Amino acid sequence: MKNSKLKRSTFKIVMLAMSVIMVISLYQFYFNQSSDRQVNFGFVESENLPMDFTIYPSTIPENQLLRIDEAKKLYHSAFDDQVFYAVVSPDNLVKFLKHAWQWDKNAMPYYYSLLNWHKFFDEDYKEEGMISFIEFMDKYRDQLVDSAGKPLVEPAVFKSSQIKWYLMDRFADLKYPYFAFKKGWQMGFCGYDEQGMARPCPDERLEKSIEYFNYAIEGGYHCYENLIGSMLFQQAAHYKDQKYEQLNKLTEYRNVLKSDDLKQAIDYAQLMAEHSSIIGILRMTEAYFYGLGREQDFVKAYAWSLLSDYAKQKIIEIDNNLAWDAEQLPPVWEYNKEIQNRLEQMLTLTEKQAALDYLETLKTKIVTWDYNEWRDQIDDFHPKP
Repeated sequence: MKNSKLKRSTFKIVMLAMSVIMVISLYQFYFNQSSDRQVNFGFVESENLPMDFTIYPSTIPENQLLRIDEAKKLYHSAFDDQVFYAVVSPDNLVKFLKHAWQWDKNAMPYYYSLLNWHKFFDEDYKEEGMISFIEFMDKYRDQLVDSAGKPLVEPAVFKSSQIKWYLMDRFADLKYPYFAFKKGWQMGFCGYDEQGMARPCPDERLEKSIEYFNYAIEGGYHCYENLIGSMLFQQAAHYKDQKYEQLNKLTEYRNVLKSDDLKQAIDYAQLMAEHSSIIGILRMTEAYFYGLGREQDFVKAYAWSLLSDYAKQKIIEIDNNLAWDAEQLPPVWEYNKEIQNRLEQMLTLTEKQAALDYLETLKTKIVTWDYNEWRDQIDDFHPKP
């Protein structure tokens, strides 16, 4: 009797095990079929990826390569990576992919973004006309061809995050400005401590940050504020803290900074000031007041401090919240007033009048009263293949 029960129990266990195996096999079959459908677009399978670290030139004629802003605009006109993670313009996405798949360097980082975000597409949460990237590739894959009509293949580099970050660094070293700017910021940011204070960066990192920012400027960027932050201060920033409440003063410049580099930093600060940078104007006031990067001149220091007051009025008049970063301004006004009060005690009436006359000259040198717009602009240049 006992043996009969044991046999029946063993039989049930065996049947249950066979059922589980069958379910798993069916699931794997379905999953593999589904996966094949998703990647069968001329992509390169990541598991079969040869680790090719070669940097290839673009096969697109140089005069047809996308500028940095053009690549960004084309990407965002083709794909929504903010809300729906969907293709919004198939025609524009075809144009964009032709550039990214042919090693147009300014398009490549945005394609990495698309590959990351398209996975979050929800068929039940989209607007009319939107389609998934998978559906797009089903319908438009045959349009991804080069100028001779030859089908394009997605480069293997898009299948490995290891290669991705290697490429980003190499592009920066090769002076592609978009990547150099990103790398300059990365090298110059050493984080904040538990109290929200910026951590000082090693001088070796700051020198690399300066190098990359200079590459970016050569390629049309206006990142002078970032550059002189890395040049002047150990935190690579004009503020000591995360909330922009404590200002780094020019007298706190890095010990290793050479006099020629200090002068260069003040030259950049003047360029910023002439485009209505409030921090740039303050640096000019400090430079003349302390004789750092400029010959000490209290009259000019006073004139620059008055220009800061004038800029403060212009900010109120213009009422453009996008022109300056308002949260960063209070400590600048406070420190400017401190220097100004000291100068008023030092200068004679004649010297103050000379400062007022020089102030009128400074006003004529302001190119724009929208600093942030100028700061974010990228001068036109021909991208490298």
